[in-house]
Amino acid sequence: MIAALIQKAVARFRGDETGGVLIIFGAALPALLMGAGVVIDYGILSEQRTAFQAAADASALAAAREFRLANANPTTVQSVAEKFAATSLKAVNHSGTIAASVDLKKMTVTVEINTIAKTNIMHLFGSEMVAVGARATARVLGSAAICVIGLEQNKNETIYLEKDAKLEAPECAVYSNSKKAEGLKAKQNSSIRARFICSAGGSYKDKYDSFSPSPTLDCPVLTDPLASRAPPPTGGCSATDLKVTTSMTLSPGTYCGGIRISKMVVVNLNPGIYVFKDGPLDVSGGASLKGANVGIYLNGKGAVIRFDTDTKIDLTAPKDGVLAGILFYEDRNSPINQKHEVLSNDAKVLLGTLYLPQGELNIGATKPVAAESAYTIVVARRFTLSAGPTMVLNAKYASTNIPVPDGVGPGSTAAHLAR
Repeated sequence: MIAALIQKAVARFRGDETGGVLIIFGAALPALLMGAGVVIDYGILSEQRTAFQAAADASALAAAREFRLANANPTTVQSVAEKFAATSLKAVNHSGTIAASVDLKKMTVTVEINTIAKTNIMHLFGSEMVAVGARATARVLGSAAICVIGLEQNKNETIYLEKDAKLEAPECAVYSNSKKAEGLKAKQNSSIRARFICSAGGSYKDKYDSFSPSPTLDCPVLTDPLASRAPPPTGGCSATDLKVTTSMTLSPGTYCGGIRISKMVVVNLNPGIYVFKDGPLDVSGGASLKGANVGIYLNGKGAVIRFDTDTKIDLTAPKDGVLAGILFYEDRNSPINQKHEVLSNDAKVLLGTLYLPQGELNIGATKPVAAESAYTIVVARRFTLSAGPTMVLNAKYASTNIPVPDGVGPGSTAAHLAR
């Protein structure tokens, strides 16, 4: 394109018989060519540097995740970084000198990629070689498995406790993505106890509340670890606006308008996936809901869970299939900030991952929730505890055959770019 423009300019000036114009153009031509060369070479070198930066970022993150392994040492972590970077560069037809360094005390990995590139046009004007390089540092925050992520970044109280509420996660990590000053908040004699507590913004508690340990603040925001997890398929309506008032066993299917269970009945769910389309899973009136290896897919307006105070809930996630390890899966296109409520005082087993990326999970029971689950993981837009509940997030991953989704639980040590 640039060459074509220059050719047009030359043709135009050749047609001009004014000698002065030709003299001026002749004097300006080297500068024009140099300018064109700068533009062309800059584009090529910029693309190369972008490729270097992408490789440095990815390799630093990959190597930093090696810190979660018990046998991690500087040599093995460095080797992972350099091999990953070399593979990444080869995939995009680039090459360069790769150097990685590891700081075990700071839990960081730094990767540098450099080369001396030959210019395509600028060498005609004396600038034959140009240095191109990129650098990335990744660090690990905490060494515990992640069992809570509050995804909301732009509002206060992404994780919020009040009125004697307790979040017990002694073997795993709690993260709030909120960048606000009170993104992580506890008041009225509430507490969080975890292996590690992290907030992308600030935290707030009054003199009667406690965080143990004290939160690490200004943490990097965690990406949704399940963002690439595909939703289950949906079919035609198995039932519409179903109201259950007699004890029965239900089978997997699509329940349009939801299911409402009440009047002291006992409902058993056969293994499989239950789709709630534009309606709730509502259990009230002393009813019981039990299901082993079930996945509950919440899709659309009003597709929420609500377990009332006097109900009994006992649910475990699938062992395999599209929702393996996921007990509740909220569709990412559902309305924002719909509230999912666990008020049941007999919800000892909620085994699996509660994935509610658009909604708020509110725990409002007065007795411990999920205390008898091998593990429970919460990934929600907001996570709130009110009216004196205790939410127990066990991390006994090896004691169950229900898998933990990639990105959370064991092996989810959070590595972040810190360059």
